[in-house]
Amino acid sequence: MLRRRTCFIALSSIIFLPVAQASIELTDSISLSGFGSTAISKTDNRTPLFISREITDDTCYDCDTIFGLQLDIDLFDSLTASGQVVKRTQDEWSDPELEWAYLSYEFDDFEVRAGRLRLPLFLVSEYYYVGQAYPWARPPQEVYDSILGFTFYDGLSVSWDYEISDELLLTVSPYYGFDRVNKVELGDYLLTFDTEYMAGIYIDLVGFNYRIHSGFMQAKYRQQPSPEQQKLDIYTLGVEYSYESWLWMAEVEFDRLQTNWYASAIYAFDYLSPYLTYGESHQLRKSKAVTAGVRYDATSSISFNLEYQMIFSQEEGNRAQFVTSPLTYDESPDVDLVTFTVNFVF
Repeated sequence: MLRRRTCFIALSSIIFLPVAQASIELTDSISLSGFGSTAISKTDNRTPLFISREITDDTCYDCDTIFGLQLDIDLFDSLTASGQVVKRTQDEWSDPELEWAYLSYEFDDFEVRAGRLRLPLFLVSEYYYVGQAYPWARPPQEVYDSILGFTFYDGLSVSWDYEISDELLLTVSPYYGFDRVNKVELGDYLLTFDTEYMAGIYIDLVGFNYRIHSGFMQAKYRQQPSPEQQKLDIYTLGVEYSYESWLWMAEVEFDRLQTNWYASAIYAFDYLSPYLTYGESHQLRKSKAVTAGVRYDATSSISFNLEYQMIFSQEEGNRAQFVTSPLTYDESPDVDLVTFTVNFVF
């Protein structure tokens, strides 16, 4: 289906190769692909930085380590199955996560999926764990950590594709997630959310050299041990646009607890692509950040990132992008981060 390729159109038009092209054909109907990233990361602050990564001033060789395998099976005409297992940054190698596992059925301009599915809130949600598919060492934390690192749901989705013109494709996709208990470690605390449902919709508008992605999700949940039910409405908007050797990307996420956004510019010199990103978080987290980096594409399936990031807290005692307040460690509210990353696909 054309829709499956649209997630990579703007990026691949400049420097990136669609991961779908990097796969091993086991049989005529079964293919296996893989991806991974590993990094050397270090800050100048003892306070753990970023949810699920917890980077500190001790040089870390596995805070950003990701490895995943994906199996795709064509069962018969229009019916396929896909599964993806990922060792995420917060996982032990012996305990990876089943990130998605679903059946897909296509008919006319529609696709129905059922099973474990990726939350489609952001521009790079579908390939969030595939470092080879985006320009940075890691997606901007202001936006991508705003929902505490949750990336999937168990439920159903329906997608409708409409070709407005030869160069313009519209995708509309409502989805619904069933009851599930989600857990996330935030420093020394284990947060547990008993989610009754999550329901949403995303709309993609994809042109020859641009993509506009808008999303909405409502979640009804209870944070244990509190008996109180809460609802949270999340709105997102993302834009990417390429022109000659330039790629611009920007996203915003907002809900009743917070507003987060970033803007990024990337310029490709053949295999070398420097980039600059600015991001802000408000309300729940209060910070501003500047990231300067460069990506080198050694081959179509291997790349390297060298990145320097400065994060400035906007309120004393606020945790900003840390997992807890730096006052806990008697540390500065600001932090500098250096990262060297290796990404690959096969």
